[in-house]
Amino acid sequence: MNKFEAVLLISPEISNDQLKKELENFNSILNTNNGNIINKENWGLRDLSYKINNFKKAFYNFFQIEISGSKIEIIKNNLSQNDSIIRHLFVKVSKHQELPTKLYDEKK
Repeated sequence: MNKFEAVLLISPEISNDQLKKELENFNSILNTNNGNIINKENWGLRDLSYKINNFKKAFYNFFQIEISGSKIEIIKNNLSQNDSIIRHLFVKVSKHQELPTKLYDEKK
C-alpha cells in the first residue's frame, strides 16, 4: 500500500447534505478499490486562487489515504465524472504529515 495525500475541491453550490453525500461517495470509492482513509480534515469554504468553472470559492477537503498506486487512476476517473467535484489532487508521500495542517489551523 502506498501513502497519498488528496485534496478535493467541491462545488460551493451544493447543500451540506449533498456535501456529506459526496464525501461518503469518495470513501466508498476508496473502499471498493481496497483503500483506506487514515485521516481527514475539512478546510471549509475557501477562496480559489483563480476562477474554476465560474466558481470563486470551493469546499476544500483534505485526506491522508493508503491505497495501491495502480488504483489511483480508477479513482481519478470516477472523480472526473462527478460534476460536484471541480478539482482533485493526489500526491504520493513517503509518510503522512502530522495533523492538524497549517490550513486547518488558519480556519479557526
